[in-house]
Amino acid sequence: MDSIERVFAALKNQSVDKPPVFPQIGDHAGLIHDLTYNIMYEDAEKAAEAHLKALDLYGYDFVSIQVEPSWPVAEACGAKVTYPPDKNPWITNYLIEAEEDLEELEVPDFMATKSSKVMIDGTKILAEKANVPVAAFMTGPLTFSLQLMPYEVVIKHIVTNPVFIHQLVSKSVLMIKAYVKMLKEAGASILVICEHDLQLIAPQYVKKFSFNYLPNILKIYEYNILHICGRITPHLEASADYLKKLKGLNTISIGPHVSISKAQKLFDNKIGVAGNIDHKRLLPSGTPQQIETAVHTAIRNSDGDSRFMVAPGCEITSDTPIENVKAFVHAVETYHK
Repeated sequence: MDSIERVFAALKNQSVDKPPVFPQIGDHAGLIHDLTYNIMYEDAEKAAEAHLKALDLYGYDFVSIQVEPSWPVAEACGAKVTYPPDKNPWITNYLIEAEEDLEELEVPDFMATKSSKVMIDGTKILAEKANVPVAAFMTGPLTFSLQLMPYEVVIKHIVTNPVFIHQLVSKSVLMIKAYVKMLKEAGASILVICEHDLQLIAPQYVKKFSFNYLPNILKIYEYNILHICGRITPHLEASADYLKKLKGLNTISIGPHVSISKAQKLFDNKIGVAGNIDHKRLLPSGTPQQIETAVHTAIRNSDGDSRFMVAPGCEITSDTPIENVKAFVHAVETYHK
């Protein structure tokens, strides 16, 4: 099977020759090809070429122009973002500082802001040139809300002013839908919804302020992956019955703190699972042999589910050695039942 056949077979719960590798590689692709961080958000052609070279180097099964898209999208909406050459971008001025600022938030022209235009144009280049599925990454309802308004304010208001948080999340969903539709038009065929900040709130709030908003987003793409990292087993336990009934949700991507087999049981094997290789310590600092062993363990723990995908717990960090990424990708080749 080639990558396109393998990935879509897994998403459809059909037999595969080996687990697809879902790499979550963003800035790493640029840095190993001598591009600074800021170029990955400033030059679509250079960013796309770096990803195509990384795809050729490693041989994984997905490609995306970026796996942390919230900075360009927040910038397009009106936030101020700094793009330094030597580290990840950050938001220097949030768009929403007070509740009344929310009224000014409208769906922007994403092609009018350089960084978000790079994401769209870069996706188009990858769709034209890559021989694997192109994924659209976008932060989820709550996580993107936390890119529009300071974390401490949003988290406090979840308890003290839930009506406003629902208004904020509803507006965030409008931005998310508009952006991912443009990535779909550019050629992306799979949507990855990143709710990596759910770990910051208590499990009882997750469904109310995030998962209840997913159905409108899941209608846009035929194939959808929900990425949730961190220590979120209690969050999954609180919402598993709801998640496993969501139409259009194919796979949930988890981190190293969540058991693959437990996640499968929580979802009654109705949703595929991707994960859960340690991206913070093992991939950057482990040996290739240790990484191979971890991947083999993850595949074994998936108990033969054809939907299982080998994935890092979150984005592969820019300082991860090339030989370690190679070991991570190629471990699926050396696995034997």
